[in-house]
Amino acid sequence: MSQNLSAEVGREAPFPIVEKEPGVTTLTSQPNANIIYTGPSPRGWHRLQLAAECLQKYAWKYEGPKQEGKRAPSAPLAKGSLIHLALAQHYAKMRARQQGDDPEEWCDPEEAVRLIAELEGTGAYAEVAVEAYRAHCIQYPDDEEEMKIVGIEEMASTKIAGKYLFTGRLDLAYEDAAGRIWAMDHKTTGRLTARHKQFYPVSGQLIGYSHLSREKYGERYAGMKLNLIQHTNTKFERLTLPRSPNLEARFEQTVVDIEESIERMQASGRDFDAWPKAINELTCYHRYGPCDFINQCRYGLEAKKAGNWAWTDQ
Repeated sequence: MSQNLSAEVGREAPFPIVEKEPGVTTLTSQPNANIIYTGPSPRGWHRLQLAAECLQKYAWKYEGPKQEGKRAPSAPLAKGSLIHLALAQHYAKMRARQQGDDPEEWCDPEEAVRLIAELEGTGAYAEVAVEAYRAHCIQYPDDEEEMKIVGIEEMASTKIAGKYLFTGRLDLAYEDAAGRIWAMDHKTTGRLTARHKQFYPVSGQLIGYSHLSREKYGERYAGMKLNLIQHTNTKFERLTLPRSPNLEARFEQTVVDIEESIERMQASGRDFDAWPKAINELTCYHRYGPCDFINQCRYGLEAKKAGNWAWTDQ
């Protein structure tokens, strides 16, 4: 973790830290306690998705003045991030054992969750993440025998059309008994439903991960696995992501189209608050709540950001 960590999370670190290598933190008080703490990929699908959904949303985030400080993550995001952290530590220890290295160089998953939750100010969700992690270990006791870990939270990148950088951070990559490589994405939720199987095959993020994995692993790449985790009243399901061949074939062109739409608006000379707006209730109010910038679109630049909400009549 870099010396800029405190600035990145908007808080003073409550324990000494030093960067060992990109994405790996060492606590200087515990020199063998490495923590995988990465953050989002710099040019991933999320950025493109914002522009595809609403160019104004993209402009609020990337074209306007930088916001001072860091907004506290939502409860679903905080829980998901801490569970991802626990699993990264879990599989790092597993990989160390498989490679004949010392697993004790890696911080215990539960301890890592509590330390990073303290750092990020998300301590209220630490025990939820710890309980979900413990249940995950009980659910999948044979992972170490069935998976040869080849990558944990590793960054992959490519140039689309030789021009546009596209990056993705793969939660896990492993080799099965047949020598095939699978990429696994951990997905956390408050409630598992059949709809997860329906909407993830059209996720640009996951199609992008598969695109990157094919480039990285070539013919050995077998596909994408989803590790679905219900963190409250824990339930689990693992499935192979169904293919979307038409979307996969058109993925590069989709990236080009979105990037070119951003470039056209940047070249237009418009103020960042005058980019095209979706003006659609299903875009402005998504499944996690309102768009962060809904009030700026409705009332102008000085409006406050959206707050908590519920689908109730006022």
